[in-house]
Amino acid sequence: MPGTGNGSPPPPGPLQFPGGLDAGAFLAGYWQRRPLLLRRALPGFASPLSAEELAGLACEEGVEARLVLERCGSRPWEVRHGPFAEEELAALPEDHWTLLVQDVDKHLPEVGRWREAFRFLPDWRADDIMVSYAADGGSVGPHLDEYDVFLIQAEGRRRWLIDPEPASAADFVPGLDLRILAEFQARETHLLTPGDVLYLPPGVPHWGIAEGPCMTWSMGFRAPTWSELSVAWCEHAAEHGLPAGRYRDPGIRPQADAGEILPEVLATVRETLRRGLEQVSAEAFGEWFGRFVTESKEHLEVFPRPDPTTPPELRKRIAGARGLVRNGFSRMAFARVGAGDHMLFVNGEAHELPARHGDFLSLLTAETALPRESLAPWLTKPACLNLLCRLYNEGHYELQR
Repeated sequence: MPGTGNGSPPPPGPLQFPGGLDAGAFLAGYWQRRPLLLRRALPGFASPLSAEELAGLACEEGVEARLVLERCGSRPWEVRHGPFAEEELAALPEDHWTLLVQDVDKHLPEVGRWREAFRFLPDWRADDIMVSYAADGGSVGPHLDEYDVFLIQAEGRRRWLIDPEPASAADFVPGLDLRILAEFQARETHLLTPGDVLYLPPGVPHWGIAEGPCMTWSMGFRAPTWSELSVAWCEHAAEHGLPAGRYRDPGIRPQADAGEILPEVLATVRETLRRGLEQVSAEAFGEWFGRFVTESKEHLEVFPRPDPTTPPELRKRIAGARGLVRNGFSRMAFARVGAGDHMLFVNGEAHELPARHGDFLSLLTAETALPRESLAPWLTKPACLNLLCRLYNEGHYELQR
């Protein structure tokens, strides 16, 4: 089962900011505004992942992996998609290529634990830790990202060139596999060594070049477009807020010009749609949003247990174990959406729990590993035990021996 493990070390400490900054000052002065270099930002950091292990992961089915060949492919900046054969990776040249693997934090809990350092930001915004291994000179070219990212240097050295001037889609070289900027002028340069972190807000052009073999982790944050949000919301609201049936016009009168759409028709349709979309309650909106932002990627599906258990039996099993550990593919968040109930959102599904048990939802979402001692007082409350059993049977938790 992906994302589970036994005896994991304690979680990392918080991200260390430079120059007397703390998380609040960083968010106020840098977040989505300007880049920031954080030297030795992760005390005690040591990459738990070797290049060989990353290559092995890129060869597995169900793992999203890419290979970028800068000068050694059939065309400039050629991109190949995994899973790869071991022979293909073994035959790569000595320089100018990069292997990128998405969602490594979900496949390997020893990588996922480093997400703890970034939890001054909400979990629902966090996307994944992508890990890239680059041979000497390897890069993915000058480009920009449309989301916030923390670039963690895990092994070796990588030089980052930054141009804070914004770029647009018109600035990309046409006909390439990657969106490479046609013009790029570096105004800042930073050489990162293990434990250093570089924060880049959305839209900042940058170019990372390996100086010798190196490994870089990219902690990225989800940023749905307003178009994506509006389409998803309108579809949901239309299903729950608009009247049933079709457009009707029982008060229609003879029309002089049959080709005209009359103003009163436009007004009626517009007002009906407006009322339908706006009458959905705040609680219903909160439920929709929680479902939307916790939806998982298609290839990170969680499968239900073939041997579902009952709440009393799960309670006995927990008593004989160290606790429960969350599936690495499970995305969780909760919201206080109503006076009577709170909601837990797990991979796009909503689960209600009485508001008096709201602290239980905080416990579930706070840690991926739930010690038996922390769970014990909640297992005496039927609503909490039933919810936990449902999540266990759906495959979101495993016993930790």
